[in-house]
Amino acid sequence: MTHSALALPRPSKLHPLHTPDTREWPTGCDCAGPVLALLEAHGWTRITDPDANVHCTSPDGAMYVGFLPEAPTARHGDLWHVRALDLDGAPVWQQTFPSGIPPQAVAGFLAGLLATPTAMCAHCS
Repeated sequence: MTHSALALPRPSKLHPLHTPDTREWPTGCDCAGPVLALLEAHGWTRITDPDANVHCTSPDGAMYVGFLPEAPTARHGDLWHVRALDLDGAPVWQQTFPSGIPPQAVAGFLAGLLATPTAMCAHCS
């Protein structure tokens, strides 16, 4: 099987109600505005380092969000770093987002975490 055979199916034509001006989906602009506004509204601490990277920590210190455009990892595509931390500050889990992803998508991911008040999801508890 060739790689092209694995491609997702696409409709043969656009939906009849679709017009080019129907909707504009967010595109990646590599800014941090929507994410920083969300975190600041929830009382997160924000530090900008001398290299213009932005580091944010939740009020309880258990979550870290880094916007790291000038870090070495950004050269490999990791612009955003999100980490849940244990009591010693070691990562419990982490998620990275590449440059080019809309900041609204990163903010939506974080909004979902902020809206979950317990460690277990509602389906598991």
